[in-house]
Amino acid sequence: MMMKQRYDDKFLEPMWDHNVVDYDLDKFPWYDRILSVIQEINPQCKDISKLHEYFDRDEIVPLRKNVEQFVRTKEFSGWVDEYFHAIIGDGEYLIQATPTLNFVLPDQQRQGSLLTFHTGHLTAYNNGINTIWTPVNPAFGSNSMQVVSWEDSKKITDEFVDNQLSIEEMQIRCSEVSYPVDIDMGQAWLFNQGHWHGNINNTTGVTRIGLDIRAMNVGTDYGYRKPGSYFRFPGTTVEVPKVDTSRRWIIFNDPANDKYMGTMPFYIARSFIENYVDRLGIKPVGWHNEYTLTNWNPHLEFFINNTEVEGIALLSMHGISSNIKRRMELFKMCVDKDIHVLFCDENYMLNNREGLEYIKKCLEF
Repeated sequence: MMMKQRYDDKFLEPMWDHNVVDYDLDKFPWYDRILSVIQEINPQCKDISKLHEYFDRDEIVPLRKNVEQFVRTKEFSGWVDEYFHAIIGDGEYLIQATPTLNFVLPDQQRQGSLLTFHTGHLTAYNNGINTIWTPVNPAFGSNSMQVVSWEDSKKITDEFVDNQLSIEEMQIRCSEVSYPVDIDMGQAWLFNQGHWHGNINNTTGVTRIGLDIRAMNVGTDYGYRKPGSYFRFPGTTVEVPKVDTSRRWIIFNDPANDKYMGTMPFYIARSFIENYVDRLGIKPVGWHNEYTLTNWNPHLEFFINNTEVEGIALLSMHGISSNIKRRMELFKMCVDKDIHVLFCDENYMLNNREGLEYIKKCLEF
């Protein structure tokens, strides 16, 4: 679907149209939780708004990575599940596996860390995906997210596409009609992927940290953001699995799946899988590709049925060229023969029948 076609009003639910909601700060103390991780690195930092006084600019990216490790934990995922239920209630949806962290320091444009105006459509989020934006500390003025209304977003998208505007031109155009999301701790902002939003240079002298957590509705055309990988089911977490490194593992790639692989060169996919299994301590005994011009995975089936392979590392559960029914047949063969299957993109290990149900759920969402 082309970008301009995504702006059918049927894709905009009122709940996600620049809606500010309150939440229980005692139940969801995001500030305290994030600050505790920051203080593990620098105990002198007592105030997130003054973070820039305690960390040099070249220390911010490593700091953010440390906080991201925390938000990937099972404990944090449980808090996010409760948070989503408190804000949007019951429903069939998936949750972004790793919430996006935004550190907005004073004068960030000069430092090359300005988040320019954009829509979710430009960053591979399709319709049916919405965002709960939660500033950890008060957001106001130029340190906050700048947002554009739905109607103005439609007009700006027409201008952007028709005139092939530059980023500099879009910053100016969006700034003419945008306004800051001025909200306090205990509040969140809900928006749709079609809303233009971004940052301007932070001149407040205050650092602001925000959490972006996205929800994907059932039946969504998820594009590149796939269930089980970028998105998880409530009640689950995406963690690096424990593997039996004593097994005879092979690496297997399926370049025949154009929808998943696109035109990605073989060596890039191979490098990703090799680096992943190496981190887990797996020493593969071989590397193999599926035959191109096939969509029933005959080569993969051969290694399942006619070798002493005990483990297969695949790029993704979505990266197999056969249809869902055929994939499930192949994965069931692996379970029946006690062959462990590692899905690198999803951080998931298939080694029992319960895992088959989970994979089917991801593929059919």
